[in-house]
Amino acid sequence: MANTTGQKFGGRTKGTPNKCTSKTKEVISDLILGETDRIQEALIEVFESSKKDYLLIIARLLPYVIPKATEAPTKEPPERKPLSWFTPS
Repeated sequence: MANTTGQKFGGRTKGTPNKCTSKTKEVISDLILGETDRIQEALIEVFESSKKDYLLIIARLLPYVIPKATEAPTKEPPERKPLSWFTPS
């Protein structure tokens, strides 16, 4: 029988992190931190052989460091009434 009430029964409560995901992120983070010297050496080699490829790699890595910009909604200023002393003839 399906739950048609819209209420959640069992499972994680909202906002609780997934243990598998957090453990995976931790392992990958530790791996990357342990390889920083090799990563730096590899980037230097790419830079020396092809500046274009180096820039492409850096551009692909940027979203992991700097969040993508989003367009903020602008509030249009309220319509102004013409000044009383300025009446076009």
